[in-house]
Amino acid sequence: MGNMFNKIEGRITNTKIEKGVEKIKNSTPEELSKQLNKINREDLLKKIKELDKNKIKEMNIDINAIKSKLSKEDIEKIKKVAGKDKDIIIKKI
Repeated sequence: MGNMFNKIEGRITNTKIEKGVEKIKNSTPEELSKQLNKINREDLLKKIKELDKNKIKEMNIDINAIKSKLSKEDIEKIKKVAGKDKDIIIKKI
């Protein structure tokens, strides 16, 4: 039963990741910053820190597919928007 919930959670997370990648690609760093200001950064960081290799595998998230969609420019946008948390974020990517 738990495995089924992990797969469902993985599908939801994959959809969110896809939308996030599209936002990164189609937005300026300023637009991304405005959107992030509406989100509790501590909660977001907590969720990011919870994602380890086992959790990602359980959720059937294809990290390589995500990485292949992100260009160097996209990574630079992420770094700029992440600010002081960029090391944590980039490490997870």
